[in-house]
Amino acid sequence: MRILVLCCVLGLSAGAMLAQTMVEAAILTGTTATGAAAKGKGIGASIGTVFGKVSNTLAGAAGGAAGATANGAAARTSSTSVARPSAPEPPLPKPSRTDFEGVEAGMQREQLLAKVGKPLFSLSMAEHGRLEETMRYTTKEGSSARVKVTDGKISSIEWSEPK
Repeated sequence: MRILVLCCVLGLSAGAMLAQTMVEAAILTGTTATGAAAKGKGIGASIGTVFGKVSNTLAGAAGGAAGATANGAAARTSSTSVARPSAPEPPLPKPSRTDFEGVEAGMQREQLLAKVGKPLFSLSMAEHGRLEETMRYTTKEGSSARVKVTDGKISSIEWSEPK
């Protein structure tokens, strides 16, 4: 699909350059401006037709719902549905500090999630051939925990108390 779009763009660029060349040649050879404009207008209409076909093709490929007419052009459909933003997700429940009792280095990531729930946010990256994940939790009491997970196991827990 990308190749088709690229070919269309290159073809349109060539068509635009051809139109400009024709206009300049007509002016330089003394052809009236009317004749040059007429040639340019015809090319402009052709370019518009090509853009219309590309648009219909892309709309059909993206939506998959457009049918084809007898001449191969995609049929246009009208839609009255309007995309509405979804409601924001409710905030995650905050664990208490006591929920972290028993959470220690070496514990599996899945055990942590089962015990205290999903973190407020997490960041994962590959470093030195290992998967490093940092999870941040805030507790009901206002403290926060930064849990580092390396290759699926807790490697450290750091606490920050509220100010």
